[in-house]
Amino acid sequence: MRFEGGPSGLPAARRQDRQGVVVLRIDMDGAALANTRFAISPLHTTVDALWLLKGTAPAGAGAWRELVLETVRDRRLSLLGSLFGGSWDYVPDFVTPQPQAPESGFEDELQAVVGVGSERLRWELDTMIRGNPAERLAGRPAPRAVLDVLEQGESALAERVAAELDQVWRAAIGPHWVGLRARLEADIARRSRTIVGHGMSAMLTSLHPRVVWQGDHLRLLSRFEACIPGTTSLVLTPSVFNTDLHMTIDSMNGPAPRQPMLGYPALRGPESADPGGPALPAAHALLGVTRARLLSDLRSPRSTVELGERHRLSASTVSYHLGILHRSGLVTRTRSRHRVLYEQTPRATSLLVGTNRTRSV
Repeated sequence: MRFEGGPSGLPAARRQDRQGVVVLRIDMDGAALANTRFAISPLHTTVDALWLLKGTAPAGAGAWRELVLETVRDRRLSLLGSLFGGSWDYVPDFVTPQPQAPESGFEDELQAVVGVGSERLRWELDTMIRGNPAERLAGRPAPRAVLDVLEQGESALAERVAAELDQVWRAAIGPHWVGLRARLEADIARRSRTIVGHGMSAMLTSLHPRVVWQGDHLRLLSRFEACIPGTTSLVLTPSVFNTDLHMTIDSMNGPAPRQPMLGYPALRGPESADPGGPALPAAHALLGVTRARLLSDLRSPRSTVELGERHRLSASTVSYHLGILHRSGLVTRTRSRHRVLYEQTPRATSLLVGTNRTRSV
């Protein structure tokens, strides 16, 4: 439906925007402009990386996409695979709670995911499934994985999604957070200098070519059309993975309404400490991330069950990777009573030590 400044509009949605000619309008008076702030969010960064699964990764992000894809596949993260691997126009907003501080802790953000209200969660899922044809917001049949967990209740779904996000963070994003965070900080520093030298409006229009400031409102060129009145603040979250805009908006009265958030691509450049791709050892590139991690953990003999518990992998996944490593001569396999134990061979140790030395040169 089309609307011009009324209270109705698009449901809250994290929208992968595309080049278009219609407009999303965010009304902003002086107070809203004064309350505009930046936020660094490890959870939003993790979710941004998951969005790479929805299509071809932008230039320079191919290694990140492969890392996230392997993490989701090997750890059998069925909910995240369904939500971010489908042809959805958006993913429910509860996976990206609004940052409450300039920099949030990942655990605190996960608690916000778990604490989403049942009514709000149902509303977001309904919007994802039904869509809104009048607004070109396509709906799709609910993923089986989501429906299965939802039978246990909304809180069970929120807890399961939070647990899967935690695994993606620990396996794919957290180990590289220092470099990623440095680039986000560098971007905010450069935007801040723009504010000092040229004002807030110049900073806002510098976020992306499709962001336009019109004196009392922000216009976002988009394939969606909406007007968000009564805005009291705007949260800006830079992203190292996005090349376009991600918008989270509430323009329709719904449960626990949120203020707008705008995710924009972080600037690149020498001072941004751009990590480019995940700084993985050569063994990871040769063997794959999961097999390299399992192999590194076999300096001491371990069983399939023990490895699965330590790396949060199913026994069948561990067995599959160990079989490849054994056939490649990188692990030995011995029986100790009722257990089969695996351990690095000297060849594997040399491979791992050699790649680590290469990185340190």
